[in-house]
Amino acid sequence: MGAEWSKFNPSKRFKRDEDYTTLDAANKRTQHCLFTGIDWSRLPYLVLVQVFQHLDNPDRYHAALTCKSWLLTLSSPVLWRTGHFKLNTKCSQSLISFAETMGKSLLHIRADITSLKDEDIGSTRFLSRLLQVILDVNNKKLVTLSLTNTKMLRSSHAYPRLRVVEQLETLLENQHQLQVLDLSNAALKLYEGLDLLLAATLNSYATLHTLHINGLVKMSFSADVANDGKFHLVVSCLTNLSVLQLDYPCLSNTVLYLLAATASNTLRLMSLYASIYIPQTYITPPAWQSLTSACPKLKVEFFIGVAVIMFFNEPSRKVSLSSNEINRE
Repeated sequence: MGAEWSKFNPSKRFKRDEDYTTLDAANKRTQHCLFTGIDWSRLPYLVLVQVFQHLDNPDRYHAALTCKSWLLTLSSPVLWRTGHFKLNTKCSQSLISFAETMGKSLLHIRADITSLKDEDIGSTRFLSRLLQVILDVNNKKLVTLSLTNTKMLRSSHAYPRLRVVEQLETLLENQHQLQVLDLSNAALKLYEGLDLLLAATLNSYATLHTLHINGLVKMSFSADVANDGKFHLVVSCLTNLSVLQLDYPCLSNTVLYLLAATASNTLRLMSLYASIYIPQTYITPPAWQSLTSACPKLKVEFFIGVAVIMFFNEPSRKVSLSSNEINRE
């Protein structure tokens, strides 16, 4: 992929043919009748954009090598709004090169931090490089930021892990239109996780509608989140929240009352993750009633690792509650 991306780099290829240095020049070449022959390089620019939008990134790389017209079209930022980075020590370099070229245009970033056995440190460093590239291009218009499989950060050495947390905090502070944030299963320390949430809500509190933070902090700290003033501040800012996914111990009466006040009529789905190994906080019925009254369309899902729901005769792994029914799996 690295070799292909270097060939795809527009700054190297466009200089060879002055007729294709601008979109206007390319469009003049495509103004010929579409049916004057089977010449796919003469398809109009807008038609090519619509076609290429249905291709995934590897197919786009290959299509860019077909002809100069396609190469010019595929250099358009419109086609590179989403970047899915599967970071490991084998193919990460080409993805970093892609981020350096198109990072300014990205609106949706999904990073899968895939560890290769004992190479956690290498994956963490690639994640650090990716975050630094996005910071260097000064991208402040992200809509989606999703980091998955970040459990490996727990086993990384202190310096690369702390570096990643600092970069991520700065990146979140710079965003003004973030709508979806997924930091699930990062298993960070309490202050690290809360600082990231504060950074995310600093400028995107009015646009953030989907928040996945189950496992954001280590399970031993989950109960501390529920009573922390920083977390209360974050919840009180989420005025447009629609989907919330978090650990059940992070809830408290105060948190539910804050959600009822700030996310009234917007909160649609709450997914709660519980475990028998962590003490569960008792939440009073009036707190739940306050939330359901403020959010009449709310659906609550419980995901249980290993547990027995007392009002059932069999163990259950998932329980979904709504205003009219109870479903379990």
